[in-house]
Amino acid sequence: MKNIHISSLVIHCLPEKLTTIIDYTTTIENVDVAAHDILGKLVVVLETETERDILSIIDQIQTFEGVLTVTMVYHELD
Repeated sequence: MKNIHISSLVIHCLPEKLTTIIDYTTTIENVDVAAHDILGKLVVVLETETERDILSIIDQIQTFEGVLTVTMVYHELD
């Protein structure tokens, strides 16, 4: 049986980059934008096979232009 890591991240970005960052995050495999607001905050949900995949996605998002912070707020191993 395969493990699935379900986690959620809060991304804080520059408000003027919000649309670009939403578009970018939706291109990342296993990432779903669950919510966002006009102030530049997004909630994304990840479904990955390993913890390493979670860290890789966080690193990938963190380095995108306009992203200020990426914080994991939930993690569950199913």
